[in-house]
Amino acid sequence: MARGKIKIKTPDQAETPISSMIDVVFLLIIFFVVTASIDKEIEDEKVILADAPHGRPVKKKDPRSLIINVRQDGTFSMGMRTMTLPEIRNELEQAKLSVSNPAENLPIIIRGDYHAQHYYVKQVMDTVKSTGLYKVRFNAQQSE
Repeated sequence: MARGKIKIKTPDQAETPISSMIDVVFLLIIFFVVTASIDKEIEDEKVILADAPHGRPVKKKDPRSLIINVRQDGTFSMGMRTMTLPEIRNELEQAKLSVSNPAENLPIIIRGDYHAQHYYVKQVMDTVKSTGLYKVRFNAQQSE
């Protein structure tokens, strides 16, 4: 028997398998792109908000908020689809059932277009009022 050091062959370059890491990175990228686009679609980009020079910007957005968009032509959208006032009322009634104290715990945000007639915004306000919800805010952009 020969006594001596045992030599272990090592490759010249150590390689780390990164194919699974690349798969995970691509999945994360897809996830963030999809969730970011959903959030943008909820706040309708066709709605041009009015300037509010004395308004206070919202620091933290409540995830329970239901956003109703009022477009310039008088159409309404909630979520990612255009709806009529009875459909908005039904949607609000369904949302009330999922919350313990809906009048206080279900904030409604009305985003009215700068050029929309106030009549359309009032229709949405009356629809929200008919459901018994009263935690309503209006969204505007802060002017610089």
